[in-house]
Amino acid sequence: VGVLMERSVEMVVSLLGILKAGGAYLPLDPSYPLERLSFMLEDAGASVLLTQRSLKANLPVHEAQLVTIEDHFQYIAQQPVENPAVSSTAGQLAYVIYTSGSTGQPKGVAIEHRSVVAFINWAMATFPPPVFAGVLASTSICFDLSIFELFAPLSCGGAVILSENALHLPTQIGRASCR
Repeated sequence: VGVLMERSVEMVVSLLGILKAGGAYLPLDPSYPLERLSFMLEDAGASVLLTQRSLKANLPVHEAQLVTIEDHFQYIAQQPVENPAVSSTAGQLAYVIYTSGSTGQPKGVAIEHRSVVAFINWAMATFPPPVFAGVLASTSICFDLSIFELFAPLSCGGAVILSENALHLPTQIGRASCR
């Protein structure tokens, strides 16, 4: 599932939902050139592209089924609030992240659930619990560091403080976070 979304609670929930359902996500940064986004969607074989209304006017060329998150808010609100069973296994693909392409064409790197879980377990064993009370998430979801920023705090009951980037931190005071 290609995820082309602005940094928002909906983006975080979308990533978690894809993983929980047993799918894999392809992080797509709205600031990337359209040619690069088109290449990534095609190369990864994304069958679905999840986006937001605000981004629909500038979508890359793609053959994926387009899903605009706002069009499904009513349906989502009607779903049970219980935590659904996990449909994924350790060896299943969790996400595909693309290299910068500095040597030519970008290459997709496939990351399995087992690697994400091992990384989160390492983080939780390495850092004391108070570290995860509130973690600034300022890295693009197209970089591996975002796994730490998003999933480590959520895995232990902490909060994710979403920011466009570290330069926007002063504007974060009083903003809601994801828990």
